[in-house]
Amino acid sequence: MDQTRDTTTQPATTDETPGRRWAVPAGRRLVVLSLALAVVTAGSLWVTLQTASSAEKAGDGVRRTDITSLTERMPALAIGRTAVWYSGWMDGQKAADEPVPTWMDAVVTLPEGRAADLASAYSTAPVTRSPEVVDDLAGDVPTGELQSSVALDNALSTPYWHASAYLSVETDEIVLVVEGRHSAR
Repeated sequence: MDQTRDTTTQPATTDETPGRRWAVPAGRRLVVLSLALAVVTAGSLWVTLQTASSAEKAGDGVRRTDITSLTERMPALAIGRTAVWYSGWMDGQKAADEPVPTWMDAVVTLPEGRAADLASAYSTAPVTRSPEVVDDLAGDVPTGELQSSVALDNALSTPYWHASAYLSVETDEIVLVVEGRHSAR
């Protein structure tokens, strides 16, 4: 007995007309497009923010070591023993336009064990990138693990100065990237 099977294939039945793609509900399409736009926008904003901070800084290049001048601007730093810092103006400003500098980058040495106290008090966590300080200060930034938190930033900031703080528990130092919020006049 010869049993043959019919092996011809029939095209699958679809509701699509030739040349048309499958339909996506309009609401879902809008959500997907909105999400894609948000991701692209956020990514380009992040890149802009990361490259703007150090690229727009200009100063007189004077290496400052007077901790008193620094703590007058940021009283929370009065705990520091020594400091190395630079300051200047953003966006092409100069002393004649804005008598108070609009940025400061600093490395402040703390009393022994104080960095660990701050890390504990402000729930800091390791950061994956180095602080964006001016080139002249980069050699003073401690090597090794740096820690940060929003709570620490807020504790060191003032109504005029916004601080991004990076703690080195190993060396008892804090690195600050500080920008003015508005005119201090």
